Amino acid sequence: MTFIAIILPILLLSCSILIISGLKKSLSAKFSSPINSENISVVIALKNEINNLPALLNTLNQLNYDSEKHEIIFVDDNSEDDSYKFLENHLNKNYKLLKAANKKFPGKKGALDIGIQNSKFDIIAITDADCKPESYWLKSISKKISEGFDIVFGYSPLETGINFISKFSSFENLRNFIVYFSFAGLNVPFSAAARSFAFRKSTFNKLNGFYNTTETLSGDDDLLIREAVKNKMKVGAFRFDNDLVYSAPANSLREYLQRKSRHLKTSHYYLLRHKTLLALWHSVNIVSMYSIFLTSVSYLFVIPFSVKMLIDSALILLIRKKLPHTFRLFEILYLQFFYETFLVINFLNSLFNKDKWK
Repeated sequence: MTFIAIILPILLLSCSILIISGLKKSLSAKFSSPINSENISVVIALKNEINNLPALLNTLNQLNYDSEKHEIIFVDDNSEDDSYKFLENHLNKNYKLLKAANKKFPGKKGALDIGIQNSKFDIIAITDADCKPESYWLKSISKKISEGFDIVFGYSPLETGINFISKFSSFENLRNFIVYFSFAGLNVPFSAAARSFAFRKSTFNKLNGFYNTTETLSGDDDLLIREAVKNKMKVGAFRFDNDLVYSAPANSLREYLQRKSRHLKTSHYYLLRHKTLLALWHSVNIVSMYSIFLTSVSYLFVIPFSVKMLIDSALILLIRKKLPHTFRLFEILYLQFFYETFLVINFLNSLFNKDKWK
């Protein structure tokens, strides 16, 4: 037991140095001048989103990007509310509205595929109907893609609400994106979020579209990355200025668990190398966190726990300069405990819950 108490902080520190180095690489890039303005087709699949569409359209209309160089394609997947009618009444010259008829794939992938196949530009940017992209979102995508990347993704923060679930959802999302960005910076990308995701249509076609990602209804982002990695394509993360894509957090435990189950189902189909690296990272963190309960066995177990708390706090406080979060120290400490705990709960939950989009 003494050996475990000593080796744990060494492993944690070593893994954390790698995570920080990868994160630094992903977050250190800056805009250069001039910025290439690539032609971009934005594809948004939606289903029963009438309550979110006004805010979405407001932010889309404020995108700082040449109107001749981008289009926005909405694909309505048989909404039962007035989503289609609302969009039909608010179209402008950059907007295209489609119905998801005769889908090749079930769920969201089928709707996205229709939008991609009907796009007129080679670069495809994807976001969700409940999101609010910042004004430079397309500029950042254009810059990163023009650097020679086949697939790129940005940071999509969840807004911090007033109740515990919403605050925790936002914190958990931040912790997950730290890993996403770090692994991309270390050239072992494995996941992203479709809220801020882009690729070349030529890349999509080389990967046979979504045909190799049908293990789950979700996975239109991370399983596509999996296929890109298998084909030795270049995947990168971007975070420049005013390019975040905000989304609302879960507001109830039930909603939170449903979201996490849907997302984590795809993790069962990651490549073995990614599963191994993630298992190492999360197991070291979880054991270090819970080592505090072993101090009755040996007082040395306070060391891995202390190192864990110190690293977590320092990391979150440092990246606040680059990301839009204001978590205070005491919040970081208790939210981190729940984060590690729910990693296990959500994984187990994903094994039993049925997968569905809406």
